[in-house]
Amino acid sequence: MTVSRFSLLYLFFFIPFVFSQEQTDSVASPAKRDSIIYVTPIPEIGSIRPFDSTFTKITAGNITWEEYRSLYDILSVQPGVFVRDLASPGQQNQIMTGGLYDRHIAIMIDGVPYNDFHTGSFNLWLIPVDAIERIEYIGNSQSIFYDGRSGAAAINIITKSYDNNRAITNLRYSQGVSGYTHTDAFFAQNIARDLNLTLALTHHGFGSNKESQNFRGRFLNSNDDAWSFRSKMRYNFTDWFDISFFYLYNKTWTGLHGGIDYFNTPSIFDGLQAEVQNYESYEKYSNSHYTITAAFFPAADSSVLATLSLYHFDRLREYRDEENRGFVTNEIFTKRDFASITNGVKFQITSQIGFNTVYGYVNYEDIGSERIIATGIKDHLSLLSFLTLSPFAVARDFSGNKLVHAGAEATLQLTSSLALFAGITEEIANDRGVKTNAITNLFLFNPANLQNRESYSIMEIGGSVSLPSVFNGSISYRRTVQKNPLEFDTSSTLLTISPIIPNKFSYDAIAASAHLTIGEFHLEGNGNYLKQPSIVRNNVSLTWYPEVTLYGSVYFHGLLAKDKLDLKIGIRGRYYSKQTGMKPYDEVGVWMPSSIIGFGPSGTMDFFAIGKIGSAYVHFIWENLTANHYLLAPVYPMYDGNIRFGLSWEFLD
Repeated sequence: MTVSRFSLLYLFFFIPFVFSQEQTDSVASPAKRDSIIYVTPIPEIGSIRPFDSTFTKITAGNITWEEYRSLYDILSVQPGVFVRDLASPGQQNQIMTGGLYDRHIAIMIDGVPYNDFHTGSFNLWLIPVDAIERIEYIGNSQSIFYDGRSGAAAINIITKSYDNNRAITNLRYSQGVSGYTHTDAFFAQNIARDLNLTLALTHHGFGSNKESQNFRGRFLNSNDDAWSFRSKMRYNFTDWFDISFFYLYNKTWTGLHGGIDYFNTPSIFDGLQAEVQNYESYEKYSNSHYTITAAFFPAADSSVLATLSLYHFDRLREYRDEENRGFVTNEIFTKRDFASITNGVKFQITSQIGFNTVYGYVNYEDIGSERIIATGIKDHLSLLSFLTLSPFAVARDFSGNKLVHAGAEATLQLTSSLALFAGITEEIANDRGVKTNAITNLFLFNPANLQNRESYSIMEIGGSVSLPSVFNGSISYRRTVQKNPLEFDTSSTLLTISPIIPNKFSYDAIAASAHLTIGEFHLEGNGNYLKQPSIVRNNVSLTWYPEVTLYGSVYFHGLLAKDKLDLKIGIRGRYYSKQTGMKPYDEVGVWMPSSIIGFGPSGTMDFFAIGKIGSAYVHFIWENLTANHYLLAPVYPMYDGNIRFGLSWEFLD
């Protein structure tokens, strides 16, 4: 690195001075560009796999052509993914892949970990979809590399960045039944040469908070009022040094009705007659997230990329079960606060040297009295033109309790259209610091029990076929062994988290997907099979997840009306086999196996249409055309018919 580059890095610590100088210069010498630039000088900022195109990326362009409510909707169509929808906006759905759910999935924004300290998961309703530039989804055997604990998958959200002298304003509005609304207002413009500012406000609403409406959404106490504010300031010093500041704030109020009282309700699908478990409980989130990231190419060319992120999270989840709403009370008053303050730093570097790409990172977090350090190194070697190998090792230290995994993935490109792949991950060290037979009261549980107890052994094989513009398909088999699992027990009168004997679970999963294109007509879908361990609770044999899930759609996407209308219109359907499921335990914010009822098999069919005229998108969806009665969680009835429609419009200047 040259002396001049060290000098610019030194200026990082004097940002206000640099910004003020740049603003002064821009008055005398205005920027030459007069157009919208979406690609920034260092487009790989925030990526967890920079310079790599071999994994799933969901771009903003793809998302625009989906009718979504939250990030759950976008992820639910990925192969191997099952989303347990609670049919109430704002409540945290469960997302599962390969037999492992939320707390085994790493959630990151711009490469920074966002999983909650107390539960290990994160409510994806809190991430505004309109902020997303692209999603990096890693659902294979190497997902654990990205934080040292994510045995199921890693999901990284890269936020939108702009470099534009002309102002951009985007407004999205959507509405549906039961008072559902979704509004997102976004603005971006350069405020000085190479200094861009974006501001946005998002609101989700469902039902009414007014007492005259009895806190009603679809059911009593299912309403939601959620606000998110986000901003991003990004300064491009040069084409090889960039600094950004990202801020995300959440303020929510969500009713937690606890599901329908199955044994005392004549019709669980009737929103007016159904009795809910709890008329009085709710949760409030007040979250602030701050991240400063510097990215630069320290070498003379772009073969080495380094990023340094400093972040601070101040989070508060307030759970209340009150006695002052005028309903029939449960004679319980509960007030619990789950607060955490996180200070962290993450350094990552990627180097392309010859036939290999080396990626490494170190992530340090200070959360109250706990210290978490995760570090990993991975090498992507192009051994031959048709063979690549990616070995890795990752270590995680949670306040002295160490967990180490290592593994490798290989890809064999048999032809330009056909590839085979295989991967393996193994625990190689685990100093748990928790006895094997530990049982912890659910209301007093230590997050360390979740963070550093479980480990994984994963094996995966599969293949893919790609015929450009005609057909893409893949199939994979994955075996996951979850060692020393911790689940929340439903059989004890005193709720506990405890190891379940035997001290490991094994899951066998097959996931297949295909997309066929014939002109402007498309046929796509995926199918998943999951073999689960046999668990008995309350004399009931539990099936936590549907063994078989299917998703498919057939649609037309092309230009009509003399190329003035870009239209996507079609039918999609889903199938779920029988299950007993898991249900949320609202007070603590975790999931528990359920033995209440068995439900399914079930299916549903939706009609959708999305049209683009000029810079405006109009969307419409009619869910569950056949009005089927079905559940995805006990006992949270899905809609027997739901219509949503709205508009997204981008304005320049």
